[in-house]
Amino acid sequence: MLKSLKIIKKIAFILCIFILLVDILGFVRIFKMSPSDINQLSNIDGIVVFTGGENRVKTAVELLSVGIANHLFISGVNPGTNKYNISKQMLSDFNLIDCCIDLGRNAKNTFENALETASWIEENEYKNIIIVTSDYHMKRSLHIIKNFSKSTNFFPHHVQSKILNDMNITKFEKLRIVLLEYSKYLYTRLRLLFEFNQVT
Repeated sequence: MLKSLKIIKKIAFILCIFILLVDILGFVRIFKMSPSDINQLSNIDGIVVFTGGENRVKTAVELLSVGIANHLFISGVNPGTNKYNISKQMLSDFNLIDCCIDLGRNAKNTFENALETASWIEENEYKNIIIVTSDYHMKRSLHIIKNFSKSTNFFPHHVQSKILNDMNITKFEKLRIVLLEYSKYLYTRLRLLFEFNQVT
């Protein structure tokens, strides 16, 4: 009987490790994905970008400027930043920035990004939103925002990071970065799962 229990525990442990490795490999794949083609999308109400990574805001402003949507929300803006600063940094038409961009200044992390974004979506009664953030940040961002804005259709447009191709970063440092991002993603899934079970 004890021998059978030990065998079952070993099998369960191996199975858990296998599932974890598959999950990690699935997460790492996002670093090799090309940005999604959103030019074919129609009826897009707005664009949302979470600040904090390279070229995120620039990419979102470019999407706005080519007419993918008529409204952009930038979440996680520094309280000291205004629309003029953004126009100057992005070398974009200030009239476009002034008329069509809203700034969210209350978010200091991804959960707060999602909360203020959900409020913006609800306030404007939007249904179809393009979300822009870094590739490594997309899965976690989508997982959170979908929890706070369940009736909204989100279309991801990730910004490719240069982490894995940067020759100045050691392999150990790259592994550390990937595992850190994965741990944040895993924590987010478990946190939301636990909170959902608490509510129900």
